[in-house]
Amino acid sequence: MAETPTCSFSDKCFVCGKKSEEIKQKNPDTNLPVCDDCIDTEEEKKKVKEAIESLGDGFICGCI
Repeated sequence: MAETPTCSFSDKCFVCGKKSEEIKQKNPDTNLPVCDDCIDTEEEKKKVKEAIESLGDGFICGCI
């Protein structure tokens, strides 16, 4: 039988990966959880940019 994951997206900071059930803030651009240590940092901004840029990976524009 498959193991139940001990951590989900909702309790892990998307910037540093720190696990905590106390993470209540979400980045408004990605809607991903972010801890108090990472909020409004340059590292958070970098991760947001990476996340947004990766949204189009694998898609081909058909507008041409």
